[in-house]
Amino acid sequence: MNKIVLFSDDIALLQRWEKLLYHYNNVKCIDDIEEIYKIADSVVVLNSCACKKECDYIFERLIAKNNKLLVLDKVPDFHYAQRLLLKGVKGYGNAIMSVSYINSAVEAVMNNMIWLIPDITTQFVKNIIEQSNQLAENENQIFSHLTHKEQDIAILIKKGYSNSEISEKLDISINTVKTHIKHIYDKLHVKDRLDRKSVV
Repeated sequence: MNKIVLFSDDIALLQRWEKLLYHYNNVKCIDDIEEIYKIADSVVVLNSCACKKECDYIFERLIAKNNKLLVLDKVPDFHYAQRLLLKGVKGYGNAIMSVSYINSAVEAVMNNMIWLIPDITTQFVKNIIEQSNQLAENENQIFSHLTHKEQDIAILIKKGYSNSEISEKLDISINTVKTHIKHIYDKLHVKDRLDRKSVV
């Protein structure tokens, strides 16, 4: 897959992308929406305003034909980036980004990686950190009902340790492990190891 197709209804934008991607041999520009449905096995660079209200349908059709999509918008939006990634789009950025960014984006998409502009990437990282902190806070609240030994065992259960592995790791008998686990389940209102995944 080394064919690159550029699609936009903005001729100046198409020319700019083509100029920035000059070192690729097989670059094709199209501005007719009907031609987009014929593309297969390519890296497709497009801006979503060019496909108007048909974007979701066009993206699905392109991805179904083994295309890798790089969507470039004049005003990138974090929530739109999330939606695109869930649909299978490989890259998202600014339609007028620099030569190094667009080439980096095309290379990443070509190699089946995800590429996002730094602002969007930063927002994703912030969200992951916030979610992780929230999970840790929830876990701390849950674990606050347990004794220190029960907390140690709950952490090992969460990591997938068996009773015998917990016994060996904490140097306590299997019966003691089972007793602690029963207390943990009672305090956390869970029935078994499968049920505890929703809590721990």
